[in-house]
Amino acid sequence: MRTGVTTHFSQGWPPRLLPAAAALGTVTIRDSLHWAAAEAAPGRIAFTEANSGHITRACAMGMTVLLGLEPRNPSYDGGMTAWSPRARSAFARYVLAIADRWPNCVVAIEIGNEINGRGNVTGPAAQDRIASHVALLKAVHAAVKPRHPGLVLLGGSTNTIATGFLTRLIRAGALDHVDGLAVHPYREQPEGTAWEIARLRAAMARAGAVKPIWATEFSREFPDPAAAAPWYLKMIALLEGAGVADHFWYALADQSFFPTMGLLTRDGTPKPAAAAYRFATRTLAPRGAAQRIDHGDPALFHFRFGADAHVIWGARRSLAVSGPADAFAADGSPLALPAEVSDTPVVITGSGAVSFGPAQVLADSFYGFARAPLAWFAQAPRGSLTPLTPTDWQWTSYLGEPALPLMQVNRAGLGTMPGAGTLLRYTARSTETLVASVCLRPKGKPARTPATAMLARNGAPLWRGTTGTGPALGSATIAVRPGDTLDFVLPPRPGASLRLNYRFRVSRTAADTARC
Repeated sequence: MRTGVTTHFSQGWPPRLLPAAAALGTVTIRDSLHWAAAEAAPGRIAFTEANSGHITRACAMGMTVLLGLEPRNPSYDGGMTAWSPRARSAFARYVLAIADRWPNCVVAIEIGNEINGRGNVTGPAAQDRIASHVALLKAVHAAVKPRHPGLVLLGGSTNTIATGFLTRLIRAGALDHVDGLAVHPYREQPEGTAWEIARLRAAMARAGAVKPIWATEFSREFPDPAAAAPWYLKMIALLEGAGVADHFWYALADQSFFPTMGLLTRDGTPKPAAAAYRFATRTLAPRGAAQRIDHGDPALFHFRFGADAHVIWGARRSLAVSGPADAFAADGSPLALPAEVSDTPVVITGSGAVSFGPAQVLADSFYGFARAPLAWFAQAPRGSLTPLTPTDWQWTSYLGEPALPLMQVNRAGLGTMPGAGTLLRYTARSTETLVASVCLRPKGKPARTPATAMLARNGAPLWRGTTGTGPALGSATIAVRPGDTLDFVLPPRPGASLRLNYRFRVSRTAADTARC
């Protein structure tokens, strides 16, 4: 488990922040070494205190370094992304020079940065960025690997887990020239990360070679600093549980461009995220990688780090610990042992056995996205249903249908398009009384005219409401038998498309209805 953090010493951050990173338990920093700064004239590479002192200092402090390198230098291809054979060879020589200079400290090179983004690949390379990136990877691999077989070369480097884009790279032969793929899983909520990682790993398996995945940037803006600690704990548990053992928070300190994403304020004062990061590096990382414990319930998240540490959150159900144990919040603050699972993650350490009571939430569209017992459909005006299936593209994967390109459903957002609505279905497995509920909020600008939403049992309405201009909450209690369907329906509407944030739940009690 390599817990790291992105720094920007190559962009002028003060050296005093490096000891602050070490004090948090940082194993590896991710920074850069600008090609043009080290090779100001063609063929003349010089590493100096001014351009690379931050690397030397990190190495002297016992940390290792991941370097993200942009293949741009005014001396080659007019400063555009290296695309000519001459520029690619020069960049490969530059990477080799770095490996020669810091052979035991620079452990990985990330080639390019968020190359699926519009402005991050320039010039002729942007005209066919797949072929251009693979050619660059091939040049670097050929130059570096004979002398430095242990240096990890990372390709891809996408903003989000862009499985569709990366699949194109994989088909073009990228995996032949890298040791791993880099992704930047930025997102509002951590849930869904493991699903996307699994899809990317499956794409590699289809190509015959599964390489490690590194999450070399992840975070989000946190106007409420306290929200960062539980978010971070969830994210590393999901990443670790999905087999991503190398992950790097963005960033060490707040910046003018990203004023709330740092572990530290601009003056170096630790924030709640720093406490969570330090707690993870000292309490979880030494135990080894996490394993997700599958209880057959998509709404229960249970990860075990080593033999005696657990990270737990999810939909409400009872929780018991028999034997010696301690509980902690995400930031390491001690807690009383909880009696229930909640949306807020908790860490439990010790030899005590953890057990759970029966699920109170049988289906949840957020926690159980794209998983049984729920199914998502596009609904035609006359009621016919078309299954929505996992779809990979340039950015985050979603549920969709090729014939309906505007119908993109994810765990937090859905909608309608002219000629198609959305239906979300739960199929009952036993005879019991259940509560179907939904929470809806407009996404973006409110609609000019409201839309009708419905909860139904076997097609018969249980609740109707209007949404699109404001929030809407709906619920209905109903007896069901095996095979009965409980649906949330957003029917087709004429005119403009409608986008909503949503959460649909089927629960055993009214205390567990949907909230959003």
